[in-house]
Amino acid sequence: MLSQAEWEKLNDLVVTINNISDSSAMRTAFLQKLMTLIDFDFSEFDIGIIKKASSPQLVDPIMVSKFSKKFEEEFIYQYENIYAPMDYVNWVFMSPESLVYRESDLLNDEVRKQSPFYINYLKVYDLVHISGIVLASRGRFHAAISLYKSEKHGDFLDKDVYILRQLLPHLHARFEADSDKIRKNEKSLSYLLKNQYKLTNREIEIMGCVYLGCSNAAIAEKTGIASSTAKKHVYNIFGKLEVQNRTQLVKFIINNNLSGIWKDA
Repeated sequence: MLSQAEWEKLNDLVVTINNISDSSAMRTAFLQKLMTLIDFDFSEFDIGIIKKASSPQLVDPIMVSKFSKKFEEEFIYQYENIYAPMDYVNWVFMSPESLVYRESDLLNDEVRKQSPFYINYLKVYDLVHISGIVLASRGRFHAAISLYKSEKHGDFLDKDVYILRQLLPHLHARFEADSDKIRKNEKSLSYLLKNQYKLTNREIEIMGCVYLGCSNAAIAEKTGIASSTAKKHVYNIFGKLEVQNRTQLVKFIINNNLSGIWKDA
C-alpha cells in the first residue's frame, strides 16, 4: 500500500516519536512530518484529561496547518468555548484503549451534515472531513490527534487510515512512558487552571499578560493575535474565573498564589 519513500517517511516519524523528549516539540515535529505523508489542511495534537463525573477535555493544543496563526487561534477558540459540547464524536475520547478513527466511518453522513456542529462550525471553516487518533490505556485518556480536510480536498483515504494505524502503537508506547510525568504535571498551578477552571493554554498566557499589566493591544502584539481576539480572551477568562475586571483578576491570582506560573515571563 505504501511506496518505499512513504515507508521511509513513516520510519522517520517513529524516530521523532521516540527521540524528542519534550512533549510540545515532539508533537509539533510529528504533525509537520505527518503533513508530508497525509494530505490534510489543519491538525491539532492535544493532551487529554478525564476526571471523574466529567466529560473529556483537550488541553495544551499543538497546531500545524495550511492557514494563518489567526485562523488557527479562532478555530480552536470557537471549539473550546462554544462547540465542544456539540461535537458528535466526543465519545471517542472516552475509549478505554487507543484507536484510530475516520469520522465518516462512525456517523451517517446525512445525520452528520444536519447537526449544528457541522453546519455552524465545520462547514463555516470548511474543515468538514476528520480523522484521528485517540491515545488511551486502562481507561486513562492520554492524548488526541485530530486531522481536518476541506470539502474540496475530499475525505481521508484508506491509505491515510492505514498510516495512522502504523503509528498508533509507537504513539501509545510514548504516552504510556510519559504517563507518570503527565500525572506530576496535573499537580502544577497551570494544570489546576486548565482542569478546575477550564482555561486554555492561550488563556493562561493572556492571564499572565494581564497580571503583568499589559493592555489588550500589548497582549495582541506579544502573542501575535488580533486585538479583538485578545479582548475576547480576556472577557472569557473573566467569565471562567467569575471576576468582573482586571483588578479582580489580579487579586484572584495573588489570593491563589498563582503568580509563579509567569515568573519567567
